[in-house]
Amino acid sequence: MSIQEWGAIGEVIGGIAVVVTLIYLSIQLKQSNVTTHRNMYAQAAVAISDFWLNLAREPELHQLYLSMLRAPEALDEAQNQRAYLVMDGYLSLMESYYLHNQEYGERLSQERWSRILNRMLDSPGGREYWSRRKAYFHEEFSDYVQTLLGAQREADGKV
Repeated sequence: MSIQEWGAIGEVIGGIAVVVTLIYLSIQLKQSNVTTHRNMYAQAAVAISDFWLNLAREPELHQLYLSMLRAPEALDEAQNQRAYLVMDGYLSLMESYYLHNQEYGERLSQERWSRILNRMLDSPGGREYWSRRKAYFHEEFSDYVQTLLGAQREADGKV
């Protein structure tokens, strides 16, 4: 065999090695992305759970939250603003969680969170809050919440 033939064989082997390396790197990148997104999903779920735990640890804040949902008109301006901050915090977490689920298809507990969202926002204070604040949220999340609320109102015969 001549040097040129050996060189051609070397080029073919080198080309195959490059292709195999690219395939390997692509698989590794995909696995890394899946792991990263699952970690983000888990962190969002933990943040939502922490929100509820913190609310439970603060009886005054918990009572304020419940009062806002049940009878928002009974709150003074400072209480109302504080209750809105609580709702902003929770719904921002839910928005992040929802958008992540939509993008990456992980709907592991979306139904559970949908029921909680629906119960929260289908209360007197929740409806008032949502009517004033829905524009602050991502359009896709706002549409999702509107669909949830509409479906619940239809099921309850309130339409």
